[in-house]
Amino acid sequence: MDGFETFNVKVRDIDVLVRKKGEGDPLLYLHGAFGYEGWPRFLDLLSENFTVYSPVHPGFLESDGIDEIRDLYDLVLFHIDLIEALNLDRPYLVGQFFGAMAAGEVASVCPHNVGKLVLANPAGIWLDEDPGLDYFVVPDSELRDHLVSNPESKNSKNILPETKDETEQSSRSINKVRALSTVAKFLWPVPDKGLIRRVSRVSCPTLVITSEKDEIVPVSHGEVISSAVVGSVHKTISEAGHLAILEKPEEFASLVVEFLVN
Repeated sequence: MDGFETFNVKVRDIDVLVRKKGEGDPLLYLHGAFGYEGWPRFLDLLSENFTVYSPVHPGFLESDGIDEIRDLYDLVLFHIDLIEALNLDRPYLVGQFFGAMAAGEVASVCPHNVGKLVLANPAGIWLDEDPGLDYFVVPDSELRDHLVSNPESKNSKNILPETKDETEQSSRSINKVRALSTVAKFLWPVPDKGLIRRVSRVSCPTLVITSEKDEIVPVSHGEVISSAVVGSVHKTISEAGHLAILEKPEEFASLVVEFLVN
């Protein structure tokens, strides 16, 4: 997908790359550990209804500045400063996995800064009886098996294509290491940093989205988070894995649009 514009915004001393497309109420999308490259279809669908801002988090791709974000509290302040730097007034905040955890923390600490909240496949809690897969130890060759519901389907192979090109393999490995080290800074070794104790402070309308076959963030995690946010709605996308945003972009976007518009 194309047609989006890119620009940099200064947040503290960090130059943040932001992609933008669409018209309407502002929607800030915070990406997860995967599916953050380019402008995927689900963002294109959302941009038909909203002005979508999709920043690249420091530590991903060529974005530097992760060393300036030292801990979870700093992560929250960074995103609050990002909203201010973009001059967004109570944007809709949509996050996936790591981005959902950050979104939940922002809405907990500064509930007045968020119009509505969508947490998709949210990281940030630990359940002894259903911890989810530790994807930090999954080899590259097995990633697709754990991120999508049907790894051998044509769609899944397009989402996570194989390559024999050594340059491409090297680039992917570097990007994966950068992404994992960034996420690990806030989620490893145990992803529970207290979100569940704070998320009850969220006062804006909230939608929690999980995927039926998500091995990394089981449906039970979404149920627990949703139950902690008064009045929240929990929806599960059937026959989808952790990357439902890419596996089923139409269904994901439809859930988000219906919730935000209504």
